[in-house]
Amino acid sequence: MGRIAKTTRIFYVSDLHGSERCYRKFVNAGKIFQAQVLLIGGDIAGKTITPLWPEQGGWAGLYLGRRRWVQTDTDLQRFEDDLRAIGSLPFRTTPQEWNEISQDRARADALFRTLALDVLHRWVSLAETRLKGTGIRTLIGLGNDDLDDMEAVLAASDYVELTDGRILRLDDAHELLTIPYSNITPWHTNRELTEPQLAERIQAAADTLERKDRAVFNIHVPPLGTQLDLAPRLTADLTKVMGPGGDPELVHVGSSAVRQAIEERQPLLGLHGHIHESKGFSNVGRTLCINPGSVYTEGVLQGLLVELEPDRVRTHVLTTG
Repeated sequence: MGRIAKTTRIFYVSDLHGSERCYRKFVNAGKIFQAQVLLIGGDIAGKTITPLWPEQGGWAGLYLGRRRWVQTDTDLQRFEDDLRAIGSLPFRTTPQEWNEISQDRARADALFRTLALDVLHRWVSLAETRLKGTGIRTLIGLGNDDLDDMEAVLAASDYVELTDGRILRLDDAHELLTIPYSNITPWHTNRELTEPQLAERIQAAADTLERKDRAVFNIHVPPLGTQLDLAPRLTADLTKVMGPGGDPELVHVGSSAVRQAIEERQPLLGLHGHIHESKGFSNVGRTLCINPGSVYTEGVLQGLLVELEPDRVRTHVLTTG
């Protein structure tokens, strides 16, 4: 019998958006799936702050649009844990203070930054505690919704590896190229680039690769015109356009620069996120491109388990749990 090529097993997720429950599942997945590499492809910051205020001897706030009141400290902690599980940042305050914060954009942004960085510090600590010394690597990068300050938190860890701004070697055969930005979105988020800017960054990174045909392109935004970049069409006021059957009308919103880069360089694998609704696989030439999707608001982790041999993707399975 011929010798079986050495493989590297990667568990990849994206768009956790602050969901503590999803992140804990991600950390546990390394041992469950016997993966050598755990990889997050961006958008790790939460999206919302949920104020909790004193009321009638307890605390009140909104959970999934419904008012919730708790009395004991234990129940308050459980309430906050439930909010973190779906990616919201709990904040104990008063109605007066929250009203003042809501009317002061700079103060609201500063509060969000403080809470989001606190979460990331906790996540890094959890990965270090659970996985350091196991032989499992944890690689984390940012996306368009993330804060630039998060890079320093990740870079400071002696275990977690920041993917952004460099080429990482996954094993003897494969390099990881990361682009932690998106093209322009209707929401004008923190880390967006024009298509020419994206093309320039991809080219600069790709030119340093040793073997483009064996590279893994970890690019947050998916290539344009595939099954990975379909999202609801929006009006100018960000309302979904509904089709004749009552479902949202879908349009391709991926990046033309990413598509062109993959067509020209034909890496072994493309890992993408950004468009939560477009879970699936697409081939762009010889390159297998995958978006695991995201349903973080349900506390459910969607991921990808992929096994690489030097010259091919041996297996790839989408996971939900």
